[in-house]
Amino acid sequence: MEIKLYNGQDLAQDTSVKNYMDTFFLCHVGKGKLCENMVTEHTLVYLVSGEMDVVQPNGKTLHYKKGDTAFLRRNHKVRKDKHSNAKGEPFIGLFLHLNIEFLKRVKKEYHIAVPQNKTQIITKENVFTISQHPFLDSLFKSLMEYFNSDIYPSQELMDNKLREAVFVLLQLRPELTPVLFDFVQQWKINVKDFMEENYKSDLTVEQFAHYTGRSLTSFKHDFNQEFHLTPQRWLTRRRLAEAKRMMEENGSHASEIYLEVGFKNLSHFSTAFKKEYGFPPSKL
Repeated sequence: MEIKLYNGQDLAQDTSVKNYMDTFFLCHVGKGKLCENMVTEHTLVYLVSGEMDVVQPNGKTLHYKKGDTAFLRRNHKVRKDKHSNAKGEPFIGLFLHLNIEFLKRVKKEYHIAVPQNKTQIITKENVFTISQHPFLDSLFKSLMEYFNSDIYPSQELMDNKLREAVFVLLQLRPELTPVLFDFVQQWKINVKDFMEENYKSDLTVEQFAHYTGRSLTSFKHDFNQEFHLTPQRWLTRRRLAEAKRMMEENGSHASEIYLEVGFKNLSHFSTAFKKEYGFPPSKL
């Protein structure tokens, strides 16, 4: 099945995503660039063509090209920029989601032992490059055939391919075992620090709660304790304050910055700005 929607937004005609049961994805980006900012499940990514830049919160950027494979850790926020290469070859990538319930079954079924002495780099890194190997090429070549034939694989076939992906990953990078089979819920992180770092991001309140390790109710309670405002009201004020600063200090125009600070359209930005400050942004 071919989907012309991605994260609820219409895409350009040359961009499409094929999705098999929210587990196998094939993403095609012909022109321009497609950006995503979240990794909710462990994800194995293979580039059939084109390029992808993964920008981590610390500013470190990893560049991937045709034939490269990356493992993205769950519950982390990284920016994935997918685009064609210098020759104009489109981005085509295969994505495998390895969800927790499936990994729990595999661990129990095969009695996989998880080392307790996690190294510092493994516990801190969220993106791992997997060196090119015939095992990976074989795995993803067979997956590509599903999309080429438009035949929907059965649940049994999907499970077998996911198992193959897990064991290929463990053989090529055994030190990732404690990451792959880490089922502990993430620790709560500081709400104020996270919001200041990510207020420009296009995340819902539910997603902000998720990425700070909280239920929605707990997030709203902690947020109110910190800011004495609702999350949506604080986000609007914070984005407007940053926009006002940029216009005053840099001479920027509203049309140049409204997207950058987190607003989805210029009209909404202008209305919110006037309501907050008593005059339209054009007065600056």
